[in-house]
Amino acid sequence: KSEGWEYLTDYSGVTVDRLYDHWRDILNANNRKRLEDTPLSDNEFEQVKLELTKNKTPYDAQLMLAGAGGVGTVPLNRDDGTQLELEIFYGDEVAGGHSRYEVVNQITFTDLAT
Repeated sequence: KSEGWEYLTDYSGVTVDRLYDHWRDILNANNRKRLEDTPLSDNEFEQVKLELTKNKTPYDAQLMLAGAGGVGTVPLNRDDGTQLELEIFYGDEVAGGHSRYEVVNQITFTDLAT
């Protein structure tokens, strides 16, 4: 906490889907103007999650987060056919601003391969 991280007790011990819902809320808030006050649909959010799975190494993930000019983005095709870059991380705002540092523990994975 002294380093600016927020421990989220309400999100500890929850499923991955609940964490995704939380992140979706953050994306909608941080991209409100870009999304023209129309929150991400289920289909659109699935696109964002799919983009994340394209990162096969930590280096790939770092490149996505670093983005152009310190802003990590993912491409998004809106349900209405418009295209935009959804902002997912603000490297220049590490100590504040849009970026959040949240910690949870004991996540429940319900869809692991057996």
